[in-house]
Amino acid sequence: MKLSERWIKGSEQLLKLMKELTSKKERDRLEVINSIILSLNGLERSVHGWRSWIRNLSIMSQFSLEELKGIDETLQKQVEPIIKYDMEATKRWEDKFPRRTRRRTRKGDRGMSV
Repeated sequence: MKLSERWIKGSEQLLKLMKELTSKKERDRLEVINSIILSLNGLERSVHGWRSWIRNLSIMSQFSLEELKGIDETLQKQVEPIIKYDMEATKRWEDKFPRRTRRRTRKGDRGMSV
């Protein structure tokens, strides 16, 4: 089986599992958290796959400028709502996150926020 076929099969299995988890009528907190983790794992898997392609010049050299523009446009449309949701969620739930503290790295030096 080719690498692309394995990747697609793995993606299909991931989508199936995500659907199974979210289709359950009554879910407890742990099930919802597991569903969120699975979604983030899927997103991470996708980003990793795209980065592998983009960094491989022998693959990217086979795409025309128009194909690359199409990929760029599609990814921009997909990523923008995720970034906007990140910003919204950060503002909405900022009181749930631990506060950053300053620590000194050397005597007299101002440390970076951590």
